[in-house]
Amino acid sequence: RASWLAAYGEVLGADLLDSLSPSVHLQLWRKRLGGHDPRPMLVCVQDVVVGLLYWQHQEGDIGPEAHIRALYLHPAHWRRGHGKRLWQAVAMQMRRAGYERVSLWLLAGNQVGQGFYLRRGFRFDGTERTLSQQGRPCLQQKMSRDL
Repeated sequence: RASWLAAYGEVLGADLLDSLSPSVHLQLWRKRLGGHDPRPMLVCVQDVVVGLLYWQHQEGDIGPEAHIRALYLHPAHWRRGHGKRLWQAVAMQMRRAGYERVSLWLLAGNQVGQGFYLRRGFRFDGTERTLSQQGRPCLQQKMSRDL
């Protein structure tokens, strides 16, 4: 939740994110991780979970690909290498599972996420979509890279 507020507060508005109570947020994550084929990986510091990356299989434009559904790291742990190590471990997991390509949707305006993914070799492919989050339009841009 803290990661959402820090990363998306300016983009979506803190009031929208504040409206998601911790119990609603917990239900959202239980649903996501209980869905079809999620592959989560956690990063822990002193036995405390500080980050999560989860991905799953997706049929891409040119065949099967890994798709990152979410990468969140508690803001107190940003810029300490945890996200980079988490990404490296998951990329290895994806390659071992036979994937050659990975994609994700990035919320427009998420400068922290954009910088992170660009440094990892992701590029925008020009595809965009607009979703609604509690009645507000949210532009997302597709990024991808070879594994």
